Amino acid sequence: MKSIETMKHKPYLKFKGYLREKQLTYSDLAELLAVRTSTISQKINGQSDFYLSEVCVICNKFGIDCSFFLN
Repeated sequence: MKSIETMKHKPYLKFKGYLREKQLTYSDLAELLAVRTSTISQKINGQSDFYLSEVCVICNKFGIDCSFFLN
């Protein structure tokens, strides 16, 4: 696990669980948001932040509530 100094926020564990449940990969999200897979990993694991526009795209595409992104 990354040290607290390198993390911007807690990992999105609820969202990670959702992805596993729906058999979605970081590559799927990267394609949706037009970013690299490593960028998605950094965002989900707390090293970087999602932009509000990215959260909106994800929530609209998968029909999920934005609470997945609230820590």
